[in-house]
Amino acid sequence: MPGRVLALMVVLCVLIVQDLFAVDGVQRWVLAVGANDGGAKRETLQYAVSDAQNFVQVMETMGGVDAGVLLSDPRIEHLEEALHALHNRVASAEAARREVIIYYSGHADENGLRLGESLFSYVRLRDAMDRMEAEVHIAILDACASGAITRLKGGRRQKAFMVDASSDMRGYAFLTSSSENEAAQESDAIGASFFSHYLVSGLRGAADVTGDGRVTLNEAYHFAFQNTLEGTERTQGGAQHPAYDIKMTGTGDVVMTDVRQTSAGLILSEALQGRFFIRNANRQLIAELFKPAGRRVELGLEPGKYRVHMARHIQSATASVELEMGQREVLDEAHFEIIARESTTMRGGIKYSVKRSRVELRGGYWNPGGESTTITGGLARQSVENLMGSLAYTYQLNENLALMVRWAGLIAEVKNNVGALGTSQSVVIVTPLLFGVRYYWPLAPSPFRPYVVASAGPYFLQDILQDAQGSWQYERDEEDEEDEEDDREYRGQLVQEVRGHATIGTYVGGGVDFAIGRYLMLGASAGYHLIANFAEPIRDRKNFSGPELSISLSLLWGKDVGEAKSIRR
Repeated sequence: MPGRVLALMVVLCVLIVQDLFAVDGVQRWVLAVGANDGGAKRETLQYAVSDAQNFVQVMETMGGVDAGVLLSDPRIEHLEEALHALHNRVASAEAARREVIIYYSGHADENGLRLGESLFSYVRLRDAMDRMEAEVHIAILDACASGAITRLKGGRRQKAFMVDASSDMRGYAFLTSSSENEAAQESDAIGASFFSHYLVSGLRGAADVTGDGRVTLNEAYHFAFQNTLEGTERTQGGAQHPAYDIKMTGTGDVVMTDVRQTSAGLILSEALQGRFFIRNANRQLIAELFKPAGRRVELGLEPGKYRVHMARHIQSATASVELEMGQREVLDEAHFEIIARESTTMRGGIKYSVKRSRVELRGGYWNPGGESTTITGGLARQSVENLMGSLAYTYQLNENLALMVRWAGLIAEVKNNVGALGTSQSVVIVTPLLFGVRYYWPLAPSPFRPYVVASAGPYFLQDILQDAQGSWQYERDEEDEEDEEDDREYRGQLVQEVRGHATIGTYVGGGVDFAIGRYLMLGASAGYHLIANFAEPIRDRKNFSGPELSISLSLLWGKDVGEAKSIRR
């Protein structure tokens, strides 16, 4: 009980502060909810709370909100109390124009928002907003099946609002990250959900297509829609379509943020073109956008150090910048340094990144260089058995580097002796256990990935000798002394001897992988086994070094960093 009272007091204090800072007859409130916990039967989200924090931050710095209310993994009664407190503050406000924005990031289904094991229905949410005496009501829902809320009053998925220069709109708007039958997805690479990430990027100025320094509701939604759709087309969850339901009267559009009101700014000049990624000193991705040539883009940021990555079709470049209070820094081509571009993944290709493993079966040709002898009827001919097979496990450390362990069986030699009274066979098998690294070229196109490999370890040798010797035994029959053939019997025995030897060696080579699906891969490689001499000769030889040619089939599993989670939010 004391915890609930304290939470309600905090909400009331924040709302009072918002009242005190109303300007120009317009007052705006923001209530943001982040819920990573969707109950025992749902996977815990990673970025729902931070999504809500990022939204509150951008609205406080650029959206005219002096102190937004943030609820992190609240119980359902905490949300009800916060909505009730917000209702009272809006009703008592004297501003000429009142705007209420409710943001939610977390789990949901076709019936409503999931807060732990509880359900807060869409009907209750819309009723709570309808009761608030505000001119503008905006709800932004980043959750699975959140588009179901648009069915309550006949909404449908569309692509844009009507836009006008004036701003006297009245009514409500519901923005959702997905349609009613789609999963909302979050990404480890961007550290957020796709929709919230692009929405916040747009609000910071990336969505300002008119260049007037203001981001409208129309611009923010259109930017989030296009980039969310593009960003999820290649994920396991599939393309994600944001949706909305809008009922507005009047003309114009609601201004969500004003880039010119921020304490610092980063300006991308007209000459720059490409996809831009802006990260802060903690390597957090703050904004992402595609900028065409000829358009000037200003992003509202807080003072601090930033790293800007510019990705183009044929090259990539980075720039570092430190913004001070009130500074507007303009970046052009001279500020960027060209860097080696990392490999990309085509649709249907494989991401080579951390937390991904593979098991590889390999077979082919191996020539240790020596000879073996087969003697038949006293005649000798030269032959070499050159078969090899191996099993390897590989763990990807990053996009270009992997650790591997490999076990192989190399048939070095087979010798058969066939005589009138017996046969003998000797087989020499070399079995290496190798530990090493595999490096993929950064500029390699996908789905083809050329690589080099280097490994070392012990080489074990088995010398197997089988000897079958015998003789013809005669038992003379006194009654039939002339029939010696009938009295003859062959008697023999099999003797097997196995000797083991060990030394060390290395394997160096290269190859190419070809992805034939998310979990399967074909490959081809060539390399050389450089093996130290064994302590004693085996078949008159001490060294078994030689080249190897092989093909492989691999099974992959694990998670890609940057791969979207197809979990239901």
